[in-house]
Amino acid sequence: MRRTILIIATAAGVAAAAGCAGSPQRLDGQASPAGAATPAPPSATTAAPAASPSATPSSASPKPSKTSRTPTTAVLGPTGFGKLSIGMSIKAAAATGEVDATGTGCGSAPLKSANDADVTVVYSDRGLLYIPAYGRVATPEGIRIGSTYAQVDRAYSDFILRAIDAEGGFNGSGTAFAGEKDGHEGVHYRFAFKDSKVVELALEHDDQNCYE
Repeated sequence: MRRTILIIATAAGVAAAAGCAGSPQRLDGQASPAGAATPAPPSATTAAPAASPSATPSSASPKPSKTSRTPTTAVLGPTGFGKLSIGMSIKAAAATGEVDATGTGCGSAPLKSANDADVTVVYSDRGLLYIPAYGRVATPEGIRIGSTYAQVDRAYSDFILRAIDAEGGFNGSGTAFAGEKDGHEGVHYRFAFKDSKVVELALEHDDQNCYE
């Protein structure tokens, strides 16, 4: 009898152990939803849109570079240069700060903006008589030092050549004038040519009295 009870008890213990062994398998099945909380891949997807804003500013960057290329050319004429004008008094010319003109009678003074002591204005008791061009300074018509005789001739309808050769033609060098009939009284352009190119360009008083 005791042996029978022992066998039954042993069988019951085995059954209980088998029941306990099965329960962890159910827990493993239920634990799988908890494992679904590993959403590592979606986090990498959300990082991709962050790169799109950086592309937008770069497209706007070329616009400022265009404005920086805008060329600025100083213009000589039709009646003056900068704050200076043909015919203005010596005192008024000095007050602009662009020349140091003093005294009476014929005189000259460096044009400060040229940064060259050889580039000078000429003045007299009639006021400012002569304002020269330098560097890339050009007239409103685009004529500058280095322009050809043909370009100057086309630019001014009243172009007059003073120096001619013995046969009455142009030999590539000489003095010429233009702008005396452009509606601006008392002032015109003066040109000097060498090898058919402008080597001197200036605004000049119609009644200058200090040089040839």
